[in-house]
Formats: sequence, structure tokens, C-alpha cells
Amino acid sequence: MTIQIRHQLFIRTNSVKHGRQSIWFLHGFADSGLAYKEVFESSLNEEFNIYVVDLPGFGVSPINSDFISIKEQAVLMSNLIREETANQDKANLVAHSLGGLIGTWVCQNLKEKINWYFNIEGNLTEADSYFSSKPLQFKSAKEFVASFKAEVFEIAKSEERYKRYYSSLRLADPEGMRNWSLTSQEHIKENKCGIEFKQLTCKKVYIWGNADTPKETQKFIVENNIPNQLYEGIGHWHMVENSKQLYRDIHEKIKKV
Repeated sequence: MTIQIRHQLFIRTNSVKHGRQSIWFLHGFADSGLAYKEVFESSLNEEFNIYVVDLPGFGVSPINSDFISIKEQAVLMSNLIREETANQDKANLVAHSLGGLIGTWVCQNLKEKINWYFNIEGNLTEADSYFSSKPLQFKSAKEFVASFKAEVFEIAKSEERYKRYYSSLRLADPEGMRNWSLTSQEHIKENKCGIEFKQLTCKKVYIWGNADTPKETQKFIVENNIPNQLYEGIGHWHMVENSKQLYRDIHEKIKKV
């Protein structure tokens, strides 16, 4: 693994080689690139250029005053991917949870560039904002963070997947979390985010498990014929709970002509 710093973003990469397709990984609310740690041990690492990003205000990346809103951060990522893949015909994208909004907008912005988009339990319906809407219940970012850290810590005592999440949560900037929460709400109302995902023209798949996905979202998937991959019994963090199978399946889809 190597490190790049581009546009104030901390990016974990493998040995980038000319001529290989790239895969970009975007984390979710209050998370970081640590969520994708296992990708560097997968077969994807051998055949693709891997870019795992800490988005502004999360992980090691500072808040960027020029890209405060979640929609603006999609512009930032679109610009970065366009620059890094200028000599490549196609790029691939993996996004998780609320980061799926950014992933969808990147696909809109780079319509001809994106080969595959893998949306891992990203927001399709209002019901999916069960974490990201929490800051709205508090008067300040500081109050929210104190409560949220205590809540996640208690769950992490008994659930391994939450231990990784708690590590990233400890690094997240309180204002960064609040920014995502406040600026994502207009895009979540009336399931707008799900409709936008449905309308994407690139190859895409919605990856979900029946352990945590809300019933409203499961219904939305069926009623709207969303291309999807169900992993029975898996919770919200597929790349932590089911990394070997997940990355193997992603590899197989990208390799198909």
C-alpha cells in the first residue's frame, strides 16, 4: 500500500500501473477508507489500480472549505477521477452507505467514463438514513458526536463489524459529519436518491444484505427492478463482514466482457 495526497484528500493506493483500469472506493457516513482495508489483500489488488479515499472531514482528510456539502464533494471526486484516469477509457466505482449518493453523482458527472458502479447498501430510500439523520436531533455537532460515539461503542463491545466503524468514527470531524447530514437531506426525501440510482446508464448493481436493510428499501428494490446482489445474513458493512466473497464477485463482474 502507498499513500497519495491529492486535493487535500488522503488516498490509499496499490502500485499504480499504466494501462490498468482503476477502482475507486468511497466510504459512508462517519467512516473512512479503513472500511476497505481487505481490498489490498484481494485479487482486485493484482489486476486493477486501487484508490481508497478518505473524504473531506473523515479519516485523515481535513474538511475542505471549498467542498462543504455532500453534493460538492461529488464534484471534487469527479474532478479527481477525471484527472487520474485521463489516459484510461474506463474507471470503476465502489461506494458504501451515504457515500452512495456521492457515487451516484460521480456516475452522472462521468457518464462515459464509468464502467461498473457497485453501490453497497447506499441510500435508496428515506429509511436508509437511520445513521446519517441523527445529527439533526441535536443542537450542536459536539452533542451529537458524544451521544453517537457512546452508542456505537456499546454495540462494538459485542459486534466485530462495529469495532472497525468505531475506529473511523473516532477520527471523523464532528462538523464533517454534520455537514453530510444537513446537506444530504434534500436528496433523500421522497426517495430521490434511489430514483437517481435507477436512472444511471452505466453498468451498476446494488449490493445488500437482509440483516440491516430496511423493509422500505427492500420493497423499493423489487418495485423498481433495481439490479441487485443479495447476500443472505450479511449486515451493513459487506466489505468487513463478507470481504472475500464481495471482492471476488466484484472482480468477476468487471472481468466480464
